[in-house]
Amino acid sequence: MSAAFRFAVVGTGDIAGFYMDHFTRLDDKKNIEFAGAWNRTADRCRRFTGNYGGRAYTSLDELLGDSEVDAVVNLTSPKVHYDLTLRSLEAGKHVHTEKPLALSVEQGRKLIAAAAKKDIVLSSAPFILLGHNQREVKRLLAERRIGEPVSVTAELYHGRVEAWHPSPEQFYTAGGGPLLDVGPYPVSLLLDWFGPVAEVTGMFDIAIPERADLNGRKFTVTTFDNGVALLRFASGVTGRIAFSYANSNTDHHGLEIQGTAGSLALGSVMAARGELKISEKDSAKWDVVVGEPGPFEASGVDWSGGIMELASAVGGNREPLNSARLALETLEVLLAIERAATERCVVKL
Repeated sequence: MSAAFRFAVVGTGDIAGFYMDHFTRLDDKKNIEFAGAWNRTADRCRRFTGNYGGRAYTSLDELLGDSEVDAVVNLTSPKVHYDLTLRSLEAGKHVHTEKPLALSVEQGRKLIAAAAKKDIVLSSAPFILLGHNQREVKRLLAERRIGEPVSVTAELYHGRVEAWHPSPEQFYTAGGGPLLDVGPYPVSLLLDWFGPVAEVTGMFDIAIPERADLNGRKFTVTTFDNGVALLRFASGVTGRIAFSYANSNTDHHGLEIQGTAGSLALGSVMAARGELKISEKDSAKWDVVVGEPGPFEASGVDWSGGIMELASAVGGNREPLNSARLALETLEVLLAIERAATERCVVKL
């Protein structure tokens, strides 16, 4: 690895802008540098590097052949995550990939094996467990502030993607829908807090089968857009998660944990700075847990977190907190929920 840790972005769509906006605004980049980007549409790539600097690579092979690039940040669409991550790993690059890690458990295992073979680091979004309040929840659970956790509920009424996204159809095909697109947020958190899931079931459907983008072009929804999942963890904790891309507005974005000696309530599943409250045993009131946010957490997700954690893990010769192992476990749970909903059964893991 060069003196500075240099990363390149593959896929320069909307989410890449979020990553780079936050990274470029960091006061302390910890000797991490943006090397450049590649996108299958050359003009879009040039606009991206025009905004953020770096080199506009003309091909993926050119990027992967650049010895000055230490890591690839894969921000492409889910259907190509596996192929592009595998190529990057085989080229000897550390990788942070957007969610999901892959579209099957078998693919996920192959990626982890490829990283291990090269002795390089593979991490995956979401990295919400790095958020301040998410870490506070884990600390409070470890301190048994609410006793033994008994149950957890989470709400992911995420709204209609077509109301704001310029290319919404990808969110309503294989690898998308609220289950695989935003489902990794709560599931990865719950796995981090409560350990492995023993069994799941779910009731899902397609609530709005035909939609239209911002230009009025209609498209057909081919994956679940609304539903509820039930989970039982090996520890005995039970969970319920509601997912929807069919709602308009909602006041429900949060997560609540019930324990034998109290409750914890997190105002947002997806934001790093949603209000965190605790109600201890037999108390009739909630107390707000106060803490210091990271540089961008006051407004929600710190998009620089995935890049910074990857570099830190490489430099410290350790597994990242948002590891590929956790991402694979998350994917396995989500695909089990999808199977349970499709086959109308309980799936044991």
